[in-house]
Amino acid sequence: MFSQFFAQYILNQGLLTPSQVQEALENRRAVQVKLGVLAINQGFLTAEQVEEIHRLQQRIDKRFGEIALDEGYLSEEQLITLLDTQENDHLNFGQTLVDKGYMTLAQLENVLEEYKAEGSLDQQSDISYLKEQIRTQLKIPQDDENVELYYDYISLFLRAMVRFLDTSPLLAAITYEHDSNQWFVSQSMTGDIILHSSFTAEESVLLEIACRYSGEKICEMDELAIDSAGEFLNVTNGLFCINLSNMGLDLDLHPQRVTRGAALRGKSNYAVAIDTDFGRINLVMAGA
Repeated sequence: MFSQFFAQYILNQGLLTPSQVQEALENRRAVQVKLGVLAINQGFLTAEQVEEIHRLQQRIDKRFGEIALDEGYLSEEQLITLLDTQENDHLNFGQTLVDKGYMTLAQLENVLEEYKAEGSLDQQSDISYLKEQIRTQLKIPQDDENVELYYDYISLFLRAMVRFLDTSPLLAAITYEHDSNQWFVSQSMTGDIILHSSFTAEESVLLEIACRYSGEKICEMDELAIDSAGEFLNVTNGLFCINLSNMGLDLDLHPQRVTRGAALRGKSNYAVAIDTDFGRINLVMAGA
């Protein structure tokens, strides 16, 4: 996820506009090959095994390579080979910035050096670095007892967008105002803690989420669109509950709700805007 972290850094520093960063990311993605395809090409995995790993990712909050190792589909040596091949991804992103005229080679060199020095990539996992990026955007009062869980949840939600929606999400402005014309997808988790999670989006954005999650072509907000958008949140929250269960916290998932114009009401509401190549999503969380 090097390119996505680097892109978020560039955006946070105000070096490029959100549209420029998103365009560069999408151009980079046009030539990026996913790990499963690389594994099939190398003869390490069959298509059936790749599909099985994808299904497991809906129940396990781990990356493709980690699950492949756990299930014995790949050896550590094979995974390293695939990751070394895929890591050229960040070169595609940097080259796109130069090709688009957004940066000179000298500017790219300087920004890369500053980013690597500040990010300490060799010292942090991608998840911990992602959480650090979120902290800079979302200033939750430290006296809120659920502060770390909010950061964990946002981090997981962003990873779910990469995994299930095939997009490169970028954290944008934190400001959020209720819009009765937008669609509202929500779900509550209750038990040892209480967390109400939701996201809002324009109809065209929600349709794209439904299409990408279901793998179907959906042109209107019909039952399939509503079910698919709701199931994306349900699966994401299911992964979050599993992670908390591993920490000794038990939560129950309530049925998800998809409607137009509703709003999340609760104690300590926090919102973060997420930009994608198909539009903006507003992620909103609330405590008890």
